[in-house]
Amino acid sequence: MVGLNQDELQGVIISDTFSVKTSTLLLDSLPTAGKGVLLAGTISDPDLGTITAASYFQISPTDISGNTLPDDAKFDSIRLKLQYSGYYYGDTTVKQTLSAHQLADRIVIETMPGYLEPEEQNVFSSTATFYNRSKVNYNTTPLTSKTLSPRPASGDSVMMALPVSLGKELFSMIQTSNTKISNTEGFLDYFNGIVLKADGNAVIGYKDTAEVKIYYSYTGTNGLKITNELKFSLYNASYQFNSITADRSNTALKDISLQNNQIASALTGNKTYIQGGLGLVTKIEFPTISSIVGDKTISINKAELIIQSTKASNKPYKLPSELILLVANQHDNPQSTFTDAAAGTSSIYLRNTDDGIAKASYNYPITDYINNYVKSYTNTSLLLSLPVSDLQNTLTRLELGSQDNSSTKIKLIITYTKLL
Repeated sequence: MVGLNQDELQGVIISDTFSVKTSTLLLDSLPTAGKGVLLAGTISDPDLGTITAASYFQISPTDISGNTLPDDAKFDSIRLKLQYSGYYYGDTTVKQTLSAHQLADRIVIETMPGYLEPEEQNVFSSTATFYNRSKVNYNTTPLTSKTLSPRPASGDSVMMALPVSLGKELFSMIQTSNTKISNTEGFLDYFNGIVLKADGNAVIGYKDTAEVKIYYSYTGTNGLKITNELKFSLYNASYQFNSITADRSNTALKDISLQNNQIASALTGNKTYIQGGLGLVTKIEFPTISSIVGDKTISINKAELIIQSTKASNKPYKLPSELILLVANQHDNPQSTFTDAAAGTSSIYLRNTDDGIAKASYNYPITDYINNYVKSYTNTSLLLSLPVSDLQNTLTRLELGSQDNSSTKIKLIITYTKLL
């Protein structure tokens, strides 16, 4: 240490005996609107329950005009086109029935109730939007359904035939230049939108380029039949959102809810969980840290969180390559993403250990947090989470241990110098 004589140092000490209190925390509603992906499907996760995702969106008759149709144009068919985004979660070898339902009400954004106090705000959204728990009424009888073997990595599209009656009605409205076609608001009142649902054992992602296509034909000047199409495109991506729910009744997290939003790791087999889409994070607190940060004879050199996960416990789910820490206030509202100034990092990355017991670990430097605990972080906790974007638009999950888990631990290691 600079400025200290040799006899003023008692020595450098490395300790991992500090208490680390962990629990699984369910965050309040996560914004899922305008994230660029439509999620649909159902999956049965033995640890986290039955998870269901459905995507709500609107379509609009952009650039459609009856003046563009030849006089002898005839309706042929109508289809919904969905293009795989490449994202999936679960077992895609199981067949899936995909269905599209017409909304019974318009998608209307809920305004935020006045000014939010700082302690009520969070890192996810400061404006009115749609959330993972948002829903809109829809007709239970689907417009269309299709059973398929999902191929999310193919980049292909899924085409679903829509009712002929709907196609003919829309086509007639286009031919007669009905005001519901020429005016977007009028059209959205007439056709509120679509919710995309699916069963199977996987949640599949589709690009937010969903289209309803009307195919028609007419006779060309050469006397030959010509085919063409009219396109209703996804309207206003900020009004497209994913609704994600979970039935955890047969899991260790059966008692977690918005009213009872955290479960101590001691009550879940000394495990904690993280999952995107549903807002599960691991809350981390240090009940005994005041004993060292309040001692003026101690200089903290380094503090690091060691977070272990058993690879086998995550099969067939891929371990996330990156995690972050969120700083939460006393109300468990995440206020900021933690960045360790000394290490210059706000993310931690997966490290695989080669110890023969198939462990993986994430090592997170938190020297800045510990050093400034009394000054800035006394009434806070750390939330171990997926990166914000993954937390909002994926279902990636992770099972972790705890300080009392003999095989996969979460521990705090502090290197400090004791001064005489």
